[in-house]
Formats: sequence, C-alpha cells, structure tokens
Amino acid sequence: MFRLIFTATAVLTGSSVVYFYIFHKKLSARIQHRSHCGKLAASAKPCEIESIPDAVFTDKYFTLYDWSSKSVPRYLMPGCTTTEELFTKLVRRNMTVFTHFPQALMIRVGCTTAEEIHSFKTSHISSLDFDKGDLVCGVYRVIARSKNKVEFEMTMKNMEFVNGRLALSFKEKGGDVIFSSETVMWRRADESRTMPLEKCVVRFMHETAAWWLIDSGTKYLMDLEV
Repeated sequence: MFRLIFTATAVLTGSSVVYFYIFHKKLSARIQHRSHCGKLAASAKPCEIESIPDAVFTDKYFTLYDWSSKSVPRYLMPGCTTTEELFTKLVRRNMTVFTHFPQALMIRVGCTTAEEIHSFKTSHISSLDFDKGDLVCGVYRVIARSKNKVEFEMTMKNMEFVNGRLALSFKEKGGDVIFSSETVMWRRADESRTMPLEKCVVRFMHETAAWWLIDSGTKYLMDLEV
C-alpha cells in the first residue's frame, strides 16, 4: 500500500514538473524577456528603475534582474479609457491575482501588522492608484510613481541583506502599447548568503509567475468592457 502511494505521488510530482516546464517554455515564446546575473555597470544599465541607488551600479554589489514585456495594439483595448487608466487597472488586476500565488501565501505567513494583513485584501488593492507609500501584499511598498510606471520597494523580513524593486510600466510606440514588468534584487558582493532568486526553483517560479501575469494581464485589458 505504501509503495503504491509513493509511486502515485512520484508520478504526480513528475507530471507536474513536466507540465510547468512546458508551460514555462510556451510563455517564453509569447513574450519578450531578458535577465541578468552578476555585477552591474552604470554604462550598461539594463533596467529603467529609477529608485535603485547609484551604489548598486558598482562592483561592490551583486544583482539579479528579470524583465518581461508584451506589446498590444492600442485599438484592441477600450478606446473610451485612457492608456494611463488601463495601466492602473492592469496593476490592480495583477497584484490581486498575485495574492493567490504560492509566493504570496508564503509572504502572508510572515505578516504581523494590521497594515500588512490588510494589504492582501482585494478591496484594498482594487481601490489603489498606487501612490507613493501604498503597501501591497505585505512587502511591496510604492517608492516611485509616474503616469506610466509604478516602482515598488521590496522589504523582506529576516533578509535585511537583500534589497529589491518591482516595477510595472508601459510605453506607447506607434499604434502599440508595450507593457513591462521588471524585478531586480541586490546584495553586497562580499555577502555569502544567497538571495531568493539565486535559487533555481525560486527563480523558475518567479519567471513563470511574472511572465504569466504580463501575458494574461494584457489579455484582461483586451477583454475589458467599459
């Protein structure tokens, strides 16, 4: 009996790994993406997140960076709503969906204050314009806001040696709107402890989540009825 249960569990686990590998591969083909691992030079800055301290772009820091993007013809989205309003809807939708992801559930376990716990509620996220200071999902606090970008500072308890940013943005080019998601984490180069995204499984989960959110988020905007 135990051998049967073990065998069934192994088969299900193996099937899940294969499924997510194929899903990850399909997502990779549907969006634009790039990543960076190592030290950053200011002259070769790969991202446009303005709130990253200048010191990070020196050899004193080790960084991990992930960027994903998808372009959508503007005419496929509601014409009676401005692009800036659509972008805010996208951020609300994606952060709300994220609250159901395994990553968010793990973050929620460590939340203790009323503000942190409240920041996971759909009613809270759906009311935000993501002004500076707003908190989402316990660890994402808006540190910079412009009409086409939201930059979140990531604060991770018990990992004070890690700093990070999550940025969601859009650009209009010709008749298209390009929606992007950027994540960057950094630590001092002489720090021996590893950041979450340095672990292969965590990085795979992050990529799958970020890529799917940008892909499904653009489809959400195209399906909007206003």
